[in-house]
Amino acid sequence: MLSDEYSVLLIDDDADVLDAYTLLLEQAGYRVCACNNPYDARNWLQADWPGIVLSDVCMPGCNGIELMALFHQDDNQLPILLITGHGDVPMAVDAVKKGAWDFLQKPVDPGKLLLQVAEALQQRKSVIARRHYCQQKLQVELVGYSDWINQYRQRLQQLAETDLAVWFYGEPGTGRMTGARYLHQLGRSAQGPFIRAELTTGNTAQLGELIAQAQGGTLVLSHIACLTREQQHQLVHLQSQERRPFRLIGIGTTSLVELAATNQIVAELYYCFAMTQIACQPLSLRPDDIEPLFRHYLQKACLRLNHPIPQVDGELLKGMRRRVWLSNVRELANAAELFAVGLLPLAETANPQLHVPEPTPLDRRVEEYERQIITEALNIHQGRINEVAEYLQIPRKKLYLRMRKYGLSKEHYKF
Repeated sequence: MLSDEYSVLLIDDDADVLDAYTLLLEQAGYRVCACNNPYDARNWLQADWPGIVLSDVCMPGCNGIELMALFHQDDNQLPILLITGHGDVPMAVDAVKKGAWDFLQKPVDPGKLLLQVAEALQQRKSVIARRHYCQQKLQVELVGYSDWINQYRQRLQQLAETDLAVWFYGEPGTGRMTGARYLHQLGRSAQGPFIRAELTTGNTAQLGELIAQAQGGTLVLSHIACLTREQQHQLVHLQSQERRPFRLIGIGTTSLVELAATNQIVAELYYCFAMTQIACQPLSLRPDDIEPLFRHYLQKACLRLNHPIPQVDGELLKGMRRRVWLSNVRELANAAELFAVGLLPLAETANPQLHVPEPTPLDRRVEEYERQIITEALNIHQGRINEVAEYLQIPRKKLYLRMRKYGLSKEHYKF
């Protein structure tokens, strides 16, 4: 495997040529790995290697264009600079159309070669930096430990490097719109507009306006089956262009196979998304994500409200794993925010569909209720003790004693 210290993988079956190019590149400050066997070269590259490939076109057994196709199966954004003889120029031009960075014609101009290498390496550096940014952002924002969330992060990162149409489907609150936003933020159209629309049978006439607004950005459409067949064909046509005017993202509750089978979408629109459908799983199928998600949203709520992060009881976490979250992550996030301000007593997290919990002693119930009332008053009046005491109709001294008993501080409720 090539380490990140190497800048250029040089491939040519001629030892003299390898020596000459290696000397030129090393004198310019590049670290070069020379290879005279194209079949070995592919095995040397590791994922996200920050260098580029410089390869001859005509080599026995495997030419440079065939080798490029193999490299691009692993990483279609790896810059590959081809060196060709005069008779192979048409072939090299065709290779550029297929994804080669560029080509140089023999005899190679040293100055032009170094310029091309510098530009390709700069492009590669930008791609790798963006990938690392995507990895970090997705790891921080898409919280969880389940196999599904790991695959979801990886899929979003891969798709962010393209401008292909993508279809997210699943129950509400499972991350469909979150995935759409990340594809926009991490993708090529990040600087463009993010346009979203909930389509209904009566409002599809605005599609033309939405398309105009989304130019250079991302268009997210929910309930895409509401579009007329002519409008669906219009979307297919725009996404079939060599340079797509915007990224198209669809949001639905079912897979496109079901919509196509029931004739709700035209076949061409199905094939537009066929290879890029993402099923978003409900929390019921990934219980390992419930605790990290709850802690994540709890921390965010406490930071926003300037509250201390409350301790999360183990029994509460067990109850949350058993609970049926009808609105999935959205409902869990709301529960975390309520818990941050003391408005979600432990007993309230039990789901009506589950067994009845053990009875709570009366004194404890009274204390929990009193703490909740005081917390709510502190939130309403932003920690202003005089107003809170007046609101609760108790002396300031008594309020302070109660606050000390429950570990409440007025400072945590000031905005």
